[in-house]
Amino acid sequence: MKTSKSDIRSVNISGQLPRILPSFLNKVSSHPTASIALFVVALFLVLTMQAFAADDITVLHTFTGGNDGSYPDGNVVADAAGNLYGTTQIGGLYSAGTIFKLVPASDGTWEFSVLYAFTGGEDGGNPLGSLVFDAAGNAYSTASSGGTNGLGVVFELIPPADPTQGKEWTEKVLYSFQGGSDGAVPFGNVVFDTTGDLYGTTSIGGMTHIGCPPVKGCGTIYELAPTHSGPWKERIIHRFRDAFTEGATPRAGLVFDANGNLYGTTYQGGNNDVCGGDGCGTVFELTPGAGESWKFQNLIDFNVTDGALPMGGVTVSPDGSLIGSTSFGGTENDGTIFVFKQESGVWKFATIYNFDTFDGLQPAGNLAVDKDGNIYGATYEGGVNDWGTIFRLARAPGANEWTENLLYNFVVSGTHFGANPLGGVMLDSSGNLYLTANQGGNLNFCQPNSGCGTVIKFGQQ
Repeated sequence: MKTSKSDIRSVNISGQLPRILPSFLNKVSSHPTASIALFVVALFLVLTMQAFAADDITVLHTFTGGNDGSYPDGNVVADAAGNLYGTTQIGGLYSAGTIFKLVPASDGTWEFSVLYAFTGGEDGGNPLGSLVFDAAGNAYSTASSGGTNGLGVVFELIPPADPTQGKEWTEKVLYSFQGGSDGAVPFGNVVFDTTGDLYGTTSIGGMTHIGCPPVKGCGTIYELAPTHSGPWKERIIHRFRDAFTEGATPRAGLVFDANGNLYGTTYQGGNNDVCGGDGCGTVFELTPGAGESWKFQNLIDFNVTDGALPMGGVTVSPDGSLIGSTSFGGTENDGTIFVFKQESGVWKFATIYNFDTFDGLQPAGNLAVDKDGNIYGATYEGGVNDWGTIFRLARAPGANEWTENLLYNFVVSGTHFGANPLGGVMLDSSGNLYLTANQGGNLNFCQPNSGCGTVIKFGQQ
């Protein structure tokens, strides 16, 4: 599952020194009023901030690539008791990925346990998304491979009747994708509606078209509903048609707003005149109609200038706005943060921040929004060491401009704390951030000396 770093789902295995400072020096010196002194001051501030921020980083778990798993891609989620849950893409007892749990102790430590190890067979393998829980405490998500046809599954995890015995949870496959019109290879999480049905996306399958890479269909949006007889029934509510500017290859799950509308992103498709003919991706809305019908609306085709290739989904902010990121595009082609706001019943798009490598590069996961409207996220690369960042975007009341606060720069090679976060961030009620780093940690694990990733907590002052 690991690929070259040109693909954002990758492991950087080099132990090189920071690469970002020369490019920043070039940018600073290109301005007539700039000076080396300005650069030195900026560098001093960044390094000072990084040293201070390191005091606020806590490593909750360092993956070893053994039975505990390796290379987490998704974000972590919390239950009502403050326990954290997540997935690893590979590793585990059968090398097909794991589901893990972290329980906080009174002394500040966290107890790690593996709830389930995928075999890569009919139970699925290589989970890339996060978990969602029902009222009974059962967890649900997707695995990108395995199942009856080897094309991924939607699964349920059921906790043991007596959790004090430490038994693993029981996995139940709700649906195995067939790779035809029903879709295949789900990357993201699933989400519940108010009746208990599940909704999600597949990255391929559905409707084939030459513009959908790979040529196996452009992806689908599906609904899974429980039946009285036991099996869950899949229904496709939309098949992406890249040829008609609807997008292709969604790599993230969906989100509901307060009115029952669904929102998501596609990594490619849309306007096929950009991004090498594959399109730069889209943001879409699904509105429930009469009966079981849904109305599909494409909200934007990214064109590089306003962003390109969104990896994460969108987040519904407290004021009802949609907030998301693109991994590339923007003024420096280093990624963007965007927002949609409703004005007189019409969605209005705006790019609110453009990354410039020095402050981050390639935001890949979902964002979090606090009660004051501040936005939090992580970038896969960039920052002073080019191994990723944690950031906050803040806006003064009544102002239209956003200011980025670079909260943390991941260290070279991700030693100890990890590096290259892919899954986005989770924000608790106290303002602490939780996230996974895709690699780094203990560089003695995972070849060649890349580290297998971490789970970390960032506590804000």
